[in-house]
Amino acid sequence: MNLYSSIAAIIFYAIATGIQYRALNRTLNQSSLIIGLAAVLCHAIAAITAIHTADGMDLGVVQVLSLITWLICLITVSASLRRPLHNLLIPLYPLAAISLIAELLIPERQQLLQHQPLGVLCHILLSILAYSVLTIAATQAMVLALQDRMLRDHHLKGLPSILPPLQTMEAMLFELIWAGFILLTMAIVTGGIYVDDMLAQHLLHKTVFSVLSWILLAILLCGRIALGWRGKVAIRWTLWAFACLLLGYLGTKIALSIIIHITAT
Repeated sequence: MNLYSSIAAIIFYAIATGIQYRALNRTLNQSSLIIGLAAVLCHAIAAITAIHTADGMDLGVVQVLSLITWLICLITVSASLRRPLHNLLIPLYPLAAISLIAELLIPERQQLLQHQPLGVLCHILLSILAYSVLTIAATQAMVLALQDRMLRDHHLKGLPSILPPLQTMEAMLFELIWAGFILLTMAIVTGGIYVDDMLAQHLLHKTVFSVLSWILLAILLCGRIALGWRGKVAIRWTLWAFACLLLGYLGTKIALSIIIHITAT
């Protein structure tokens, strides 16, 4: 891990958060944008060096969380250049900084992935990217649900006044779902080609839930195209798909931890 880039990213995230908070309800602050981009750049260096070590790939929970929060910030900052999403950066920057602090404080794992074929590494990278994008989509769906409820209850102040319009939020949600669906498709395909003997590698649980998540997303996108699904229907299907993906990831992590513990004892 690059200590200096981690510390620099944490500082930049804190400054960008403060500047953007002072510009709340206004346009994207240029100073916040520049400092936020610097934070994202430093975070990228820290996240990559934390995962790609001299001894192998460290895919611990903290390292993957740091990579996910980096990608979330990168996508949101990029999207804020063409959509009024700048206020979403106020909670995202601190979240990314917290992930970096956790990465600094929690020791590195001892079990590392070593000498893996390029195809397996591509599968791992695509899986992480798909999980990251669908995490953003699930968060977007929950915020959209809260925003819709508050507007229906005529609560026009507070959160609804800060967030972009519902149409903008919903359009971004489906852009994220399409991106996550494509990445998940590529991850499943590369996994089927390059990962051998899923039972021996304890990956069956993850594969089943990943495929189930893919099916739910496919149904949602077909419903969107053919039936115009939106609103609460889109939110529910998005959250169900993400829940399956989360169960697959956490279940595999827990199972592997138990197996490693039993083997060690």
